[in-house]
Amino acid sequence: MRLTATRLFPGHSPLWRVFWLYGVIPSNVLWAITLLMLTGGAPGGALAVAYAVLLVYTGWIIAAVWASADNVRNARWGDMARLLTAAWALNTVLVVFFLALGPR
Repeated sequence: MRLTATRLFPGHSPLWRVFWLYGVIPSNVLWAITLLMLTGGAPGGALAVAYAVLLVYTGWIIAAVWASADNVRNARWGDMARLLTAAWALNTVLVVFFLALGPR
């Protein structure tokens, strides 16, 4: 299977699929894993990798949602998805930043 730009940024996929199946669910799973690592006393290097994965994934999902936001009947759904994804991304960046500053 070849990895192409259309596979990386599913702009032709239905918004509901990109938002929920590629965005909300995996993001919460990544945060749950990171939280378990944080509370379980994972080494700083492992946490740094988890934070990097979260940030890279967040950048990807913003691009994917933006590319798919027009694939709806009602444009308001696309606008809401973009707004919610941007807010979630800002939250992710800020939380990762402050967690990285915290004591270890």
